Amino acid sequence: MDGPEIVAAALGVNAGFINMALEGLTDEDLMKQPNDQCNPIGWTLWHQYRVEDRIISNISGQTQTWIDGGWHNKFGLPADPDQAGGGDTLEQVRALKPTLENLQGYSAAVREKTLAVLPTLSPTDLDRELPAPGGATRKAGEFLGILMLDHFHHSGQVCYIRGYLTGKGWFPR
Repeated sequence: MDGPEIVAAALGVNAGFINMALEGLTDEDLMKQPNDQCNPIGWTLWHQYRVEDRIISNISGQTQTWIDGGWHNKFGLPADPDQAGGGDTLEQVRALKPTLENLQGYSAAVREKTLAVLPTLSPTDLDRELPAPGGATRKAGEFLGILMLDHFHHSGQVCYIRGYLTGKGWFPR
């Protein structure tokens, strides 16, 4: 396996955990916070998919699915390619009202693009310097590492919040 194949495989396994964590939840459950200082499942997943969309679009040179697919409209947000939740205030977090349908639709659209882009990346592509937030640059391969870290970090949060909301029984033994 090469690097992009490992990323694709890891994202697939991770998606399985997210699908289990969402099973049986309602749109209202997506907005529940363990306390008023925590992000809810819905916002956390939206942010996770926005990061993936931004990274894969940056690597591939394609327009973000957020804009191309009109997903910003479905979430009631502007077509801002830089808006991915980083630095959101608690008021902005609470203002986002995702639905299971929209989260699952957006994640599927983003993942389809990701899985189409990953096999096209050569070792030379992974060494390409790309613009990063704040005016710096990073190698495309570093962005893939960030993508994996972001998914694992936020997926763990989602699974924890799910357990907090409904108890341990959601996760199969």
